[in-house]
Amino acid sequence: MSCCELCANPHPNEIWRGGGFYVIDASSESFPAYLRVVSERHVADMSDLTEDERRVLWALLMCLERAMKETLRADKLNWAQFGNMVPHLHWHLTARWRDDAYYPDSPWGSPKRAVPADVTAERLARKERLVAVLPALLDAALKQA
Repeated sequence: MSCCELCANPHPNEIWRGGGFYVIDASSESFPAYLRVVSERHVADMSDLTEDERRVLWALLMCLERAMKETLRADKLNWAQFGNMVPHLHWHLTARWRDDAYYPDSPWGSPKRAVPADVTAERLARKERLVAVLPALLDAALKQA
């Protein structure tokens, strides 16, 4: 599917690829720790994956959640999987803090407050530390899946 933005290989924000999936850094000033796990195959739903692919995906999602919680010290980690805008299976993992601009609403809501620049900078720095170690962690998770 040449018109699908997630079918790009490699994706411009890709930080890891393996086991039929890849991880991209979708972080921004509003969401300084936001990752996506994307299927390499152009499928729309979880039920379109094979049993092995679902097992691998679960292992990768759990690895990312543990690593994000440990490194980022977020108050909550949100998972989301829609595919309404881009019907290519992908999961959103977004670190949330009680003082982030949108909390407690979803990242797709309206901002409620401004976040000081130094707070955002610290969160982005933690995310960069996370991104540096993720390839090894994801490789290990893939081997155990």
